[in-house]
Amino acid sequence: MPRRERPIQTSRSEHWLRVSVNDARDFLSAQITRAFGWSNSERIDWRSPVEEDSYAEYFDQAFLDRLSIQPSRIPLTAFWPTGGPRWDALATTDSGRVLLVEAKAHIDESVDYRSEASAESYRRIEESLAAAKSAFRAADRSNWESPFYQYANRLAHLYFLRELNGFDAYLLFLYFADAPDVPEPCSTDECRGAIRLTKRCLGLGSHPYVSQVKDLIVSVPDLLSNTALNADARQADCARPPRAG
Repeated sequence: MPRRERPIQTSRSEHWLRVSVNDARDFLSAQITRAFGWSNSERIDWRSPVEEDSYAEYFDQAFLDRLSIQPSRIPLTAFWPTGGPRWDALATTDSGRVLLVEAKAHIDESVDYRSEASAESYRRIEESLAAAKSAFRAADRSNWESPFYQYANRLAHLYFLRELNGFDAYLLFLYFADAPDVPEPCSTDECRGAIRLTKRCLGLGSHPYVSQVKDLIVSVPDLLSNTALNADARQADCARPPRAG
């Protein structure tokens, strides 16, 4: 199913993103509008992961449906096979922008090797990655299939929305620094270093989408100091072991 309900109890980036979207919206929105250089009056409407929707995550055609957009030039299935990126968060704005979010709290998770799709599906992925890589003017010698495949395929989907279908789309890579529930919490500076390494490996310098792709680092202690009161209960859920069954 291209829509998946998520468990009540979560940890790491899924937990902190859920806290951000549901309990610290004003704080998160201010960080995002500042990162992209949007007006302070730009209102962000979160479509996922939201409590009233069972914190569901979306992918394939369902993520487009959730954003209330339908490609009129090139359909998603012509660009990418089924089983595509699971979007950590989705949002729209009152001025018509659409926002895709990939979140991380554990830097090790940034490493992702090539897709395990079938040969036929992988040919389509290769073609789409190559087209996006060219559009981003990435260095020819850079490899978009490994070891930062996840970062690359998110860039490719931004290319699909903006270049191929004309949507006013934006992509945010959101990093949670100093998260207490990861094996080796990363500081803000360590997150910055990991971001630099990722971009270097992908051959990304100045590119045509520099205003539409941003990396944002949020300190978990800062996040918690800006949450609504019920965030304490969510943090307790994070610390409690999952139920059996």
